[in-house]
Amino acid sequence: MRLPLLQLGLVSLLAGPALAQQPVLPGAPQPTQPIVPSTPAGQPVPAMRSTALPAAEVIGYSEVIGQVYSVETIGGTQFSGTLRATTDLTLTFETKELGLVTVQRANVRQLMSQTPEQARRGFDYVGNGTRMFIAPTARNLYQGEGYVQAINVFLLGVNYGLTDNISVGLLVPVIPFIGVPAIAIAPKLSVPVNDKLHLGVGVLYGFATGVLGGSGSAGVGYGLATYGTADTNVTLGLGYGFSGGDVGSSPVAVIGANVRLSRLFSLVNETYIANFDTNGAFGGLAGLRYASPRFSASLGALYYTSRDNSGVYPAYLDVAYRFGKTKLR
Repeated sequence: MRLPLLQLGLVSLLAGPALAQQPVLPGAPQPTQPIVPSTPAGQPVPAMRSTALPAAEVIGYSEVIGQVYSVETIGGTQFSGTLRATTDLTLTFETKELGLVTVQRANVRQLMSQTPEQARRGFDYVGNGTRMFIAPTARNLYQGEGYVQAINVFLLGVNYGLTDNISVGLLVPVIPFIGVPAIAIAPKLSVPVNDKLHLGVGVLYGFATGVLGGSGSAGVGYGLATYGTADTNVTLGLGYGFSGGDVGSSPVAVIGANVRLSRLFSLVNETYIANFDTNGAFGGLAGLRYASPRFSASLGALYYTSRDNSGVYPAYLDVAYRFGKTKLR
């Protein structure tokens, strides 16, 4: 009986220094006194230099356990899930189709919290509801978020969020008409009053150089109020046109709305009302939008009415791609 006990003691004695040199795992209790292993000659072993992990851009640090999020990874994987656990490096979500999914923070391209309605109806986050067809809403792009848009084949636009409150847009013809260079810029300032009410002001300013050397410019300055969410909202606006230093005497009003019908489709409308002091003519665009988290396409009909005429014509088509890395909101 003594021999096995003696062998066990020798094994423990020999294994002790080796075990003392094992690195402490992250999150495990740290020793209160440093353990300094030594060589058989009694000389201290030189301390090993620690290697820092490479720095990486991470998303979040203000997540809410139990909140439902729309998640997009750098590789393009998209899903919705309820956040169940977080660490400094990972996020763990519970999903209906995939079960528990753990994602490295550095691999998350976009993390957006869903509203209770989005979570209940299974809606993806498809943008911040910043436009109708052509007209903007008072909601703004987030900083670092943008989209490129082709309108009726021959117009190309791009909008980008400089901050959460300021965005800038650019509109150019894909094929310049008869060699006439033209460009329009569209800066916008948006201020959220609360979660649902946003106020905004902006300018759409365009200029062109004529084929015979002449040039001209014109634009419209406007103010907007938008009430609702990114999915369903209504917008009221008022604008004045200007050209060559002259400002129009009569304003143009716009009223429009976005109504999300399902996960992928929304109804869109924008109506313009002018000549308040004469015949009160109005016209606009109404139609349907298909929208996924990154890609969207819209099809609309032009309608108008005045004292002398009225009509409805298929007249609007656009495709758009939303880009950028959006952090937790």
